[in-house]
Amino acid sequence: MKFKIRALNIKNRQEGLREFKKIGATTAGSHIMVDKIFPVSLKIRGINSLAANILKQEMLARDGDVVTSRDSLTKNSGSTDVIIQGTVKSIKSLTGKINEQPFGLKDLSVDLESYIERMDEKRYRKELIISGKKFNLNEDTLIMGILNVTPDSFYDGGYYFEKDKAYARIETIVKEGAHIIDVGGMSTRPGSIPVSLEDEVERIIPVIEYIGKNYDILISADTYRSEVARRAIAAGAHIINDISGLSMDPDMAKVVAESGVSVVIMHIKGTPENMQKNPEYENVMDEIYDYLEDKTNMAIDSGIKQEKIIVDPGIGFGKTLEHNLEILNKACEFRMLGYPLLVGASRKSFIGNILDLPAEERLEGSLAAAVCLVMGGVDILRVHDVKETIKAVKVARRIINGF
Repeated sequence: MKFKIRALNIKNRQEGLREFKKIGATTAGSHIMVDKIFPVSLKIRGINSLAANILKQEMLARDGDVVTSRDSLTKNSGSTDVIIQGTVKSIKSLTGKINEQPFGLKDLSVDLESYIERMDEKRYRKELIISGKKFNLNEDTLIMGILNVTPDSFYDGGYYFEKDKAYARIETIVKEGAHIIDVGGMSTRPGSIPVSLEDEVERIIPVIEYIGKNYDILISADTYRSEVARRAIAAGAHIINDISGLSMDPDMAKVVAESGVSVVIMHIKGTPENMQKNPEYENVMDEIYDYLEDKTNMAIDSGIKQEKIIVDPGIGFGKTLEHNLEILNKACEFRMLGYPLLVGASRKSFIGNILDLPAEERLEGSLAAAVCLVMGGVDILRVHDVKETIKAVKVARRIINGF
């Protein structure tokens, strides 16, 4: 696609005004448009200013509207971001009208038509299959239980570093009802420094082998190193959970593609060592969406099958409190990428910042985040507290379903 198109989930006036302000809309115009109710809002970046004005007139003629920047109303050159608001029917009608128009509108017509055709398919993906296990994403929220066999992870570092304690924790995670165990051998908390490849392998491979021999549960290896991933897969891992989105090791995509396992592609800004040193974004949702779109396309080009991909916006990995809250509030927008969505918010520092509590006292905050994420359509929750989260999710699911 030549244009960056993203469906926005505008739930109330405040969110509408915030999105309109980001593209430079006038205050007066924003307040007029925010009172209109439209089922579909599509943000498109880098539209020719003249094209933006044509789009606005065409959508007004179809009982829709287009939010544009203040500058696009007065300038005949340059580009602007726009938000097209209407129904699927009205936007389809728009594509037929602009397919022979100048100023890039012919290309936009093609991209819009393609995006609209994919909207329902991507928004309502129903099934996830991992290593032969099938899950109905309309009914199931998968729980990924965290097992850090490290001495220094931010919450449970050292708890399960010894093998007997790790094995006991595995039994607990399984009994409490998790669908996946995520085994990590290297802390990626803010400021952490990588351990050697040998240390990471020595920590996680025996644990993965133990799980595979003794329990019928999906196993995820939390690593961004291709050699660790290769050995983890050989030991029985079904998923590679790569915090770097396949970017820190050029061989990771090849290892995943050749093995046929599933992969979590996560967004990170920087590295664990420096990611929390004043992270800045022009628009956090746009940048993460673009990153995940680029990385998933790269994964497919590398031979990874589309149905093997899961995406994660990376809460706490190069984000401020405000960034994290916006991502959590709008997490459902990432579902339009077309992949199951995983989020790990459990006991993270944004909860501590809100409650002014250490990691050991963030259970209630973690459960609140989990319920909000379920309500927002997240498919997989990565958590420390399996039993408590499953109970909270069960109630949230019943409320969503209405019976």
